[in-house]
Amino acid sequence: MGWEEFLWNVDHRLGMYVGRPRYDRAFSAVTGFDLARDRGELAAFQVWMSERHRGSSLAFWALVLSETFGDDATEARLVSDDDHKRAISNLCRLLREFLGQQRSLVDQH
Repeated sequence: MGWEEFLWNVDHRLGMYVGRPRYDRAFSAVTGFDLARDRGELAAFQVWMSERHRGSSLAFWALVLSETFGDDATEARLVSDDDHKRAISNLCRLLREFLGQQRSLVDQH
């Protein structure tokens, strides 16, 4: 299974695998998938997210929340099922964007 299929499942079917879909569970699933692949894509994603936020030292999961809900967003901001769904969808969207840019760079070389 590649990232595209995995991210689709996280975005649309996370509850089937982890119970109630929650942002921390999505983040954990993404981290586990990256570790299992052993290619370091999330390390590069962290750098990419940091650059998008003027060199922020925050972890990418926090930067995703910032992009979703505003600069002062934390996990405490996720109070409803819809908040979690928005955060999970944005995490998946940003990862797709990043991975698409990475593929474009490889294709150019």
